[in-house]
Amino acid sequence: MTRIALTRFSLSLPALLLAQTAFADVTAAQVWGDWKTYMQSMGYTMSATETANGDDLTVSDITMLIEIPEGEGTATMTMGSMTFQQDGGAVNILIPDVMPIVVDISPVGGADPVKLSMSYTQSGQVMRASGSPEEMTYDYSADSIAVNLDELIADGETFGEENAKINVVGTGVSSTTKMTIGSLRSYVQSGAIASMTYDVNIDNPQEAVKIKATGGIQGVAFDGGGAIPMNIDYADMAAMLKAGFAVDGTFSYTGGNSQMNVTDPENGNFAATTSSAGGALGVKMGAQTLAYDVTQNDVKVNVQVATLPFPVDLSMAKSAFKLAMPISASDAPQDFAFGLTMADFEMSDLIWSLFDPTSQLPRDPATIEMDLSGKATMLVDIMDPEATANADVPGELQTLTLDKVLVDAVGAKLEGSGDFAFDNSDTTTYDGMPKPVGAINVDLAGANGLLDKLVAMGLLPEQQAMGARMMMGLFAVPGDGPDTLKSKVEFNEEGQILANGQRIK
Repeated sequence: MTRIALTRFSLSLPALLLAQTAFADVTAAQVWGDWKTYMQSMGYTMSATETANGDDLTVSDITMLIEIPEGEGTATMTMGSMTFQQDGGAVNILIPDVMPIVVDISPVGGADPVKLSMSYTQSGQVMRASGSPEEMTYDYSADSIAVNLDELIADGETFGEENAKINVVGTGVSSTTKMTIGSLRSYVQSGAIASMTYDVNIDNPQEAVKIKATGGIQGVAFDGGGAIPMNIDYADMAAMLKAGFAVDGTFSYTGGNSQMNVTDPENGNFAATTSSAGGALGVKMGAQTLAYDVTQNDVKVNVQVATLPFPVDLSMAKSAFKLAMPISASDAPQDFAFGLTMADFEMSDLIWSLFDPTSQLPRDPATIEMDLSGKATMLVDIMDPEATANADVPGELQTLTLDKVLVDAVGAKLEGSGDFAFDNSDTTTYDGMPKPVGAINVDLAGANGLLDKLVAMGLLPEQQAMGARMMMGLFAVPGDGPDTLKSKVEFNEEGQILANGQRIK
């Protein structure tokens, strides 16, 4: 449960330090007061020393305590001081160049407490709140920001930077947040970080395994918005969504790299290096839908493991993943989608030589793409664990469209598309599965040539190749060119399956 506590603190820390939460007025006292109200609505018990100096307010000895879910203890975060400085109708929020942050986690049941002492540093920072209580704008900028783990106490041991190092540095930081406060806290936000680097080193003297990881990301940008209920219970996501919680945003970056080295005397060492030429992460979550859309460009991976005498080199021009799914019960069908792309995938000749030492197979870049969409009727709220556990099935599939399937590798190419509707009242025709009605069209090129090469290489017995050719002859007809096949497989209303007009079921 320690991870849960740290996650909750990680959500609150940027809110405090980068002013991305709902401070809620044009006076210093009201800005701080609304921040307290917001954190208390998230479940924190707040305390601090407040010192007024005219219209300005200095807040020090900030403490936030929260119960770890399921009664497993408490987590407390203490911080340094900040000043809310009145500037006409706006408020400047002044944070020291170095702010200490201490997180204490006290489990129950006799487990050792955990304590993290960190430093949050900034240079050239400007933070300003302006507007009205109902609609406020927060502007933040800094030449650099950094979070550093100074000391870790765990399992009764104290670790310094030489044994437990975590350092994250960002440069060229800016953000603008427009907050509208009504029955919900709605916000629209944009931000950028010119570059961000991290340096992690885990070297526990009591353990043989040592871990070191470094890396960075450039050209980070964020654009999005959402809504937050006035009272939040992160342990009940279904209730949060019904109360109006929503997020819709996109992170993008122009480049990144990482290096990891693991020293393991027992199982062997491990090293990995990765790089990419940019990408994006889109996230959308609301009462009805959960969606992810992830892309990376020009991905390169180099891995070295003790059990292999050579490095594993892989690359892709593009990798992508998307998922959109309904998450709440509804009488009406809702849209869903799934997509996966691995474009121009390549691997080193050393890997090829393991199974193709004589280079009989084409080593052109390979591509795999899948794009599905459709409609489904959700019978339960899948974010509600109790409802999901008590349901026989979470939903019913209504329609499925195979927008695209492409497998282009080792000299063969498969393409397909199709459309299906499902009769959920008939689960006997296909033995427990709703009856599909529709068709799929498939084009296949180079299959026989590939089979010949696999037989010649000794990877595929001739008898099995013959069986594969017989199956292709059953389901497909010759295409328009040499070594091409095409097929149309239909599922009709009568429960029959037809391949190119010939009944096979």
